[in-house]
Amino acid sequence: MPTSVWTDTASGPLRELGYSGAVELTGGPLADRLANAAETYGGLSMDSILKGFRQRAGLASPGAGLGGWSRETTEATFGQWVSGLARLSKVLGDRDLAARAVDLVEGYAATLPADGQTAMGIYGWEKLVCGLVDTAVYGGYTPALDLLSKIVRAESFDRTRLVPTANDFAGASPAFTPEWYTLPENLYRGYLAGGDAALAEFARLWHYDAYWDCFADQSGKPKSWDIPVWLHAYSHVNTLSSAAAVSDVYHEPRYLSVLKNAHDWMVETQCYATGGYGPCELTVPSDGTLGRALEWRNDTAEIVCGTWAAFKLCTSLAKATGDARYFEWPERLLYNGLGATIPVRPDGFSPYYSDYRLGWATKAPYWEQWPCCSGTYVQAVAHIPDLVYQATEDGISVSLFVPSRVTTAIGKHTVVLEQRTAFPESNETVLSLRSDQPVELTLRVRVPSWSRRTVLELNGIAVDHSAGPEQWVAVRRTWIPTDTLTVRFDCTLGATAVDEYHPNRVAMTYGPLVLAQDASWAAPFSAPVPWPMVEWEKFLVRQEAGLVFVPVAPGTGRMPTGAFRPFYDVAEHLPYRLYHDLDRPRII
Repeated sequence: MPTSVWTDTASGPLRELGYSGAVELTGGPLADRLANAAETYGGLSMDSILKGFRQRAGLASPGAGLGGWSRETTEATFGQWVSGLARLSKVLGDRDLAARAVDLVEGYAATLPADGQTAMGIYGWEKLVCGLVDTAVYGGYTPALDLLSKIVRAESFDRTRLVPTANDFAGASPAFTPEWYTLPENLYRGYLAGGDAALAEFARLWHYDAYWDCFADQSGKPKSWDIPVWLHAYSHVNTLSSAAAVSDVYHEPRYLSVLKNAHDWMVETQCYATGGYGPCELTVPSDGTLGRALEWRNDTAEIVCGTWAAFKLCTSLAKATGDARYFEWPERLLYNGLGATIPVRPDGFSPYYSDYRLGWATKAPYWEQWPCCSGTYVQAVAHIPDLVYQATEDGISVSLFVPSRVTTAIGKHTVVLEQRTAFPESNETVLSLRSDQPVELTLRVRVPSWSRRTVLELNGIAVDHSAGPEQWVAVRRTWIPTDTLTVRFDCTLGATAVDEYHPNRVAMTYGPLVLAQDASWAAPFSAPVPWPMVEWEKFLVRQEAGLVFVPVAPGTGRMPTGAFRPFYDVAEHLPYRLYHDLDRPRII
């Protein structure tokens, strides 16, 4: 058949491929993250993880305990570690990791009394529910759902469900039930996986309509919406996955509107250039607070937990709508958030906050071991393959530009799509497709917002398309093994103001990357303002090797103007600057 090319804003519903075990990251730093997470979490002592639970049950508890948040039990993150192992087992095809998740579930179950009372607080219990669901769904261990049904029937949390306020930003009062509004997500997932109606009934008790309804019917610009703020940022994005689960179960259209509007409000009013959000872990009003927070706080964004919540929200939206724009925020967080953090260490020291302070900031692990972010870290890393490719009704979508391959069935044929790229260091990716015989399908490629012009070539011949930013280029043909589709991007230097109240307080960018300036005995960066009119290539010159940009203004002999590089390339403890006051560059 001849080649057909057209533009789609939305492709129609997308189906996951990452958690089918179909996607393999074939190299590069993201593949290294997956391997490192599997080694770290797969290497944890089961006796150490279970020690506190066994002691509480009066059982023999061999092995050394863990420190930090896990000094008494691993309650705060146990379920997420189990979830992460099950998810990693699926995306890496590693049955040993699945077996480890199963062993942990069985080991934990042995510490419970006959009635199934966990004696957990609501915070850890919600994560336990997730671990049980994922051990069943991704680890193939269906008895985990039986255990889930048992603990749900035994639970009797305080049901006040206080709506969070600035003075109680996670709704913990009166009986310490923080983040109660995140419970529905995994209870509904458990219901869909096993069919136990008691899980759906319990989930309905914890709907957060007081917040969700704020996003149900909105018009105008997100900055004008009346959304409550000074609330716990991560969990108030995480609760949107509970709204998505309600939509999956009851198919009420208003919940999709909630997700769409909440996404737009977050991206337009709450996010830094990296995609991170929540200074001091708070949602903030659109009054310049976002920019002012850079002046002294080092807890700029609860980056790992925040990344996980955004990954889930955007995945739900992308799969429901097929809209290419819902991969933009995850991509920013992938490179500048999760991919720019220090990996969780075997001793439990973990990334927690990202530091974007003016003047001088550093990367350092959290000061306590095994915090909440050690749980979301492994879940978020395991989710990366699911962001790269998706199945459409008539083919495959390519959403992120990562060295990888995906193997899937198209009709009666097994198709392998391979992506060869050194992006973001290079500005192109090459797609090739193999099958046992020629196969007809549509290949959709996301056109990112950060590329001034995205060029496609099919077997060396330009593909004429009209797709703009945040759209798909759809190419349909009968593909043969010698076909290649080359995608070239036009990445440019840019600057993003933190908010409208600080138009000259900017982060420097290159494509989807946020650039960090070397701040070690280096002068800050400045440029003429107003900044939107600046041609940044006049002030920052790219070096021949890698993504290093050197300011034209030399600074002084004592303090040369520091070079810029991708934030993910900044090593631990080395000082950097992510945001700059162009009109008033400061050292102190």
